[in-house]
Amino acid sequence: MAEDLDVIPWGAQDRFQAHFIVKTHGSISQQDFLARTTLRPVGHFASKKVGTVEWVGGQLADNLSADNDLKNMILKLPYDDAEILVEPTNSGIRIHGNWKSSYDFAITKELFSVYDKIASHVRIMLGSPPVKS
Repeated sequence: MAEDLDVIPWGAQDRFQAHFIVKTHGSISQQDFLARTTLRPVGHFASKKVGTVEWVGGQLADNLSADNDLKNMILKLPYDDAEILVEPTNSGIRIHGNWKSSYDFAITKELFSVYDKIASHVRIMLGSPPVKS
């Protein structure tokens, strides 16, 4: 019997994900704060860009869909960064994208601005004014 030279990697993988958390005080409706982007691409492979952006989910998704400035900001992002999820946790609301390798992982100013704008919508829904930057 020959030894298999293709070893299957086990253990921790080289993947990262940045989470932006908006703290909540008290109970919230879980369904109202669920949102994720649905993207329609333009182009193929390396030239793939975001053509249109739609938000799917609860009340927050409706509010984010109505924000044209946010939509224009997302259209300027690379396709992989434009996949955004918003989900409630026990003590906050988490805003994040997909898992990335250490070579691809970066938070650009543009991506941070998009997450900040989403966080301001969350804070408005929570009843607290958004933080001025």
